[in-house]
Parts: sequence; C-alpha cells; structure tokens
Amino acid sequence: MSHDLIRPKPLDFAILLLLAVIWGSAFGAIKIAVDSTGPFSLVAARTLIGFLALWLFLAFSGGLKLDYTRLPYRRLLAIAIIGTLLPFFLISWAEQTVDSAVAGLLNGAGPLVTVLGAHFITRDELMTKGRLVGVLVGLIGIVLLMQDGLTKLGTSSLLGQLALIVAFGCYAAGNLMVRGRSLLTPVQLAASSLLISAVISVPAAIWLEAPAPQNWPLPVWGALLWLAVISTAFAFSLRYILIERAGAGFMANVGYLIPVVALLIGFFLLGEEITPLTMLAMAVILISLFITRRAGIRLRKR
Repeated sequence: MSHDLIRPKPLDFAILLLLAVIWGSAFGAIKIAVDSTGPFSLVAARTLIGFLALWLFLAFSGGLKLDYTRLPYRRLLAIAIIGTLLPFFLISWAEQTVDSAVAGLLNGAGPLVTVLGAHFITRDELMTKGRLVGVLVGLIGIVLLMQDGLTKLGTSSLLGQLALIVAFGCYAAGNLMVRGRSLLTPVQLAASSLLISAVISVPAAIWLEAPAPQNWPLPVWGALLWLAVISTAFAFSLRYILIERAGAGFMANVGYLIPVVALLIGFFLLGEEITPLTMLAMAVILISLFITRRAGIRLRKR
C-alpha cells in the first residue's frame, strides 16, 4: 500500500503559481523597505500589520471562537519561530547586503530540504528515484539561475547569502511542522504564527532599533503594506491551505517557481534582460516539476 495518498489537483497548481507570484515580488519589497526601517523593525511591522489583517477577518467570520485550552501551544510556538520569525528576520537582514534578485534565486535551496523531510519525518510523501531525479534536476536549474550570485560568494555578501539559505531551510522545516494541525484552520494558524512573531519582534525592534515610523517615506509604507497584507497574511493562509490539500513536498515546488517569477517580473516590469542561460534554467526547472509530479502519480497508481 502506498503511503503517498495526496494527489495535487488543478486548483493546487493555481494556488502554487499565485504564491510564487506573490513571494517572487516580496524580495523587491523587502529591499525597498529594509534600508529605511532596519531588519527588526521591518519584521515587527510586517508581522503586526499582517496579524491585524487576519484578526479582522477572523473577527468578522467568527474564527475567533476556539477552545483555547486545547491548542498545541508548544507546536504553535515552534511553527511561529522556525517557520515565520527566523526566516523573516534572516531575509530582511540579508537583503541589506544581497541583491533582491539573488535572494529570490537562493529560494530554490528550500525544496530539497522539504522533500527529504517529507520522506523521513512526515512519511506522507515518500521519496522515490523519480522524485529524487526531479529534485536534483530542479537544483541544476537553480544553479544555472544563480550564476551571477555565485560570482559574489567571495564578497561581503557571503554571510547574507548563507543567512538566506538558512532562512529558506527554516521555511521548509515550518512547512513540515504544519501538517496535521487540524485544531486550527489555515487562517487561524497563520494568525497565531504572526501574533507570536509580533509579540517577540515588536519589543526587539523598539529596544534595538528605536524605529520612527512617522519618518518612513511613502514607498516604504507601500512596500510594508504589500509585505504584511499580501505576502504575509493572505499568502501564509494560502500556504497552509496548500500544505493541507497537497502536502509539504508539493508546497516545496514554489521554491523552484519563485526564481522564474522573479526573473519574469524583472523583464516585464523593470526592463531587465533575460539571457539564453536564463531561458535554459527556466526550462530545466519546469522539467523538474514535471518529473516530480509524474513520479508522484506513478507511486499513487501502484
């Protein structure tokens, strides 16, 4: 009997693409905001505004009515710190020295961690030779996309790049921890994660950076609102929905799509050039997604 009982549906692929578009644009928004706010203050504003947006939704939809005595607080704390707070801070800190495009490309480090974890930890998406081939092919595509970033590994941005890899590993670990948290809806889970993160990050920002939000320019506020409401509150709810629908391994595919989306946004909106190497890398990534999906379908048919 197969342990892999999760079969992605067309809607799951649509959600995956939407998340890739939202998160692919988030790196640019972070780059716009972090120089004016500082990394701690950016995380504090992002998590607090994101939580308030979800709290309003839950308040009007009746989602605040819970048996709070039965909630798995330790797990919620771990999900919040590992899956939200740490990656938010590490990405914000790293983008002070790393280009946003390079940050988006390094996002591809997460899928391998998630697929391996889904095999060894959750056991709901077992590794096969076909899946492993798909993952490795996808990583080849990421390496091709990272050519410009790899040339910067010996510069002062090295620590920032390493922090980004750790951050995307945290996202992958957070995805694996979410499976099976049935006491909370995806929106409630996202709200709880943002609340815990805000409770920690707001005092830290006040203590370490003494932010002055009244002095932040309008573009910074626009970037913060995009990050908090769209990239965080809305997208994190979709993230948890997709994990419950299709599994953490399928969710990991967003790490392959984000670099592609980031490059397409740069081409169509910022006038950046797409080289033949870029086109080759995107083709390799799409092939990896196809291989991974076909391997999963074959396993389910056994």
